[in-house]
Parts: sequence; structure tokens; C-alpha cells
Amino acid sequence: MAELILNSDKLTVDCEHGETILDASLKKGINHVHACGGQAKCSTCRVYIDEGIENVSPRNKKEQELADALQLGSKIRLACQTTVCGPVKARRLVLDEIDKNIILSSGQSSTPRSLGEVVDASVLFVDIADYTAFSERTPAYDVVHVLNRYFYIAGNIIKKHNGRIVDYYGDGFLAIFGLDHQPNHTKNVISAGFELQKAISKFDEEVHDLVNSSFKIRLGAHTGKVIWGTIGIEGMQKEAAIGDTVNFASRIEQANKTLNTDFLISEALFKKFESCCIVNGEYEIEVKGKKGNHKVYSLEYVSPAILA
Repeated sequence: MAELILNSDKLTVDCEHGETILDASLKKGINHVHACGGQAKCSTCRVYIDEGIENVSPRNKKEQELADALQLGSKIRLACQTTVCGPVKARRLVLDEIDKNIILSSGQSSTPRSLGEVVDASVLFVDIADYTAFSERTPAYDVVHVLNRYFYIAGNIIKKHNGRIVDYYGDGFLAIFGLDHQPNHTKNVISAGFELQKAISKFDEEVHDLVNSSFKIRLGAHTGKVIWGTIGIEGMQKEAAIGDTVNFASRIEQANKTLNTDFLISEALFKKFESCCIVNGEYEIEVKGKKGNHKVYSLEYVSPAILA
């Protein structure tokens, strides 16, 4: 007999030898969702192992196939296939009909949903300086043409440095480096930022007459833990990066406008390369939702080769 504590239900369940978590919780009277009848054809019975992962059975073939297809993390297990041999604390992840519908719809997608993981990554926010004035004085066709040309150039630079643009927001974008667990994401984000500045300086010359003004960008970067997963309903979902690291990078980019700078990075990122970065200025900013002042650094262009 093994003890299973279901944190989501605040109940202790006794699991007999060879009895699955699903069978044990159903026997306890818990309304444990299992849309496919416990045949490992869906993941609605999934549980998250909070403690005692060493006391659960290894994934069998059926569970492993579904876990691979849905990209389930190692602590997310199918209750219908998993047995326990010692103390385990777990929680059900599908608690009601809405949860059930979300899980079932994700299984119908041609592309698997990322259920959420924490990754070490570097974040880069980029926007266009004085975008409102540019969009108001430029014909609509030219606005779209210039933006498409700009995003094409920027996107290829981000891709070159192993980053991924995960969101566009009119005049700017959010890029993440390290989603594929590359160890050099801090170097990549700064190198991409410098190359973007150089490329957009040339781009400015090309479109200056068309937009009747300078075309400049502002950049903000930070590094840390990022929550990465798929959000939204079926057919309208997107992969998203969320968390304090992303929010802080956004605030850093916004500080450029107040400080009259072009490329600001956090202290955490600066410490990785302080010996080879040329600093134009060191500032302290207040960040909504974070206590105290936070140091940021304005960078001057250096060749990416120096960062190697």
C-alpha cells in the first residue's frame, strides 16, 4: 500500500500494489476526468507530481507515445497508466469541463501545444522610435511596405543568432533567445541587438525619403527565467513567453525614450559581458511592480566577434 496525496483535492488516497492513480482516486470517490476511459488515448487524467517522482512507475509504451506527441514534461503523468510504490504528492490538472475541453481540443491540433516550462533565456524587445508620427504622416500602403521590409531584415538577423520572434505588436517585436536551450543565449541577444542597429542604420538611408524622417529603433534586453507555453483556444492559440524576465525587458526598452538612449540592457546581462562592452551610460530606473531602483546600461556598438 502506498500513500498518494492529491493536493488539488486535499485528500489522501491509498494505492494498492499495481493500482493506477486513476483507479485509486476513482475508488476514493474523486471525479477524476478520464475521457478515453483510461486507455492512454487522451491526457485528461493527467496529474503533476509535486513530490516523490522517484516513487512512481516509469512511463509504459502507451504513455510515452502520448507524452512525446503532446510534449509532456517528465513530472506530468497519465493517472490511468501510472502506479506508485511510495509516498507521492500530486495534483490533478484537469479539474472541470473547461479544462477537459482545452485538453481535448489541444489533441486535435496539427501542432502540439507546449504545456508550460521554465527555461533560461534572454529577452529582446525592439520598437520603432516615433512610430506614431511615422504612421500618421505616411500613406497606409507605404507604412505596410516599410514595416514588412523592416521585419524581414530584423527577423533574419534574429534567426541568424538563434533567436525567435514570438510576438509582433504593431511597431515592434519580442524575440527570445534560448528556447532551444542554447547555452550562448546571452551572447546571442547582444550580438543580434548590435547587428540590428547596424542594419537599421543602413535601412534608414534606404527609406528616409519615403517616410520623410529618420527611421530609428530602440532596444531593451534582459536575461533570466522565462515561462514558455501555448495559450489560447484551438485555432487561435499562440506560443507565448511570460514572466518577470519578459516584463522587465519590456520596461527596460521603454526606458530608452525617457533616457534618450537606443540600446539598454539589464545589470544581469551586463555582468556577462562587462569586460567587452562599451558603455555610453549607467542609469537607475524604477520598474512598475518591482521594488527599488534597477541599474541599466546603455551600450555602444561593438563587433559581435568581440563578444565571443
